[in-house]
Amino acid sequence: MNNIFENIDTICFTGPRPAKLYGYTKKEEYQKIVDQLKEVIRGFAKFGIKNYITGGAQGFDQLAFWAVNSLKKEYDIQNIVYIPFQGQERLWKKTGMFGQKDYQKMLALADQVINVSETQNLDMTKEKAEIDAMLVRNEMMVDNSQMVIGFFPFSKDYKKEKGGTASCLRYADGKIHVCQIDPKTFEIQMVYCKGGEIS
Repeated sequence: MNNIFENIDTICFTGPRPAKLYGYTKKEEYQKIVDQLKEVIRGFAKFGIKNYITGGAQGFDQLAFWAVNSLKKEYDIQNIVYIPFQGQERLWKKTGMFGQKDYQKMLALADQVINVSETQNLDMTKEKAEIDAMLVRNEMMVDNSQMVIGFFPFSKDYKKEKGGTASCLRYADGKIHVCQIDPKTFEIQMVYCKGGEIS
């Protein structure tokens, strides 16, 4: 297992929005996710894995960012945010959980912010351009990582399910290692990818 982690320097995250978690008010439940994530990230950081990419979206993405951020005092790690386009937060509430204020604070604290629509020269005037930018964002995160941590139930098959998290895990499957975390039990399931072979 050590040899596998020696070849990893970047991990990205994918997971659901608040509607599929605990909504916008249950801080205690979300703190539990952050605390559990910290333990997972701490385990990888001890192997020297330095870079952690999140997508900036409401829900799991932001929880993962704050988990990484809280460990920066313990480890020499980088907290990187890939935003799909400028202003993805414009329809969010100004304040409160996952609001615009927290989003701006997150971007200010990030070690690096990459605007995917700009770096990939996406035409944001097209119909459904924002949805497309989010999908490209997910693919770009995977392309620049060696492992994805996915917050996705073991009871469901991400190869068949709809939604952004399942789509991201499908894209990663066979390309990079997949660390799947079950949202209910927080058990971990690893799918290793080495030279195109999954084990």
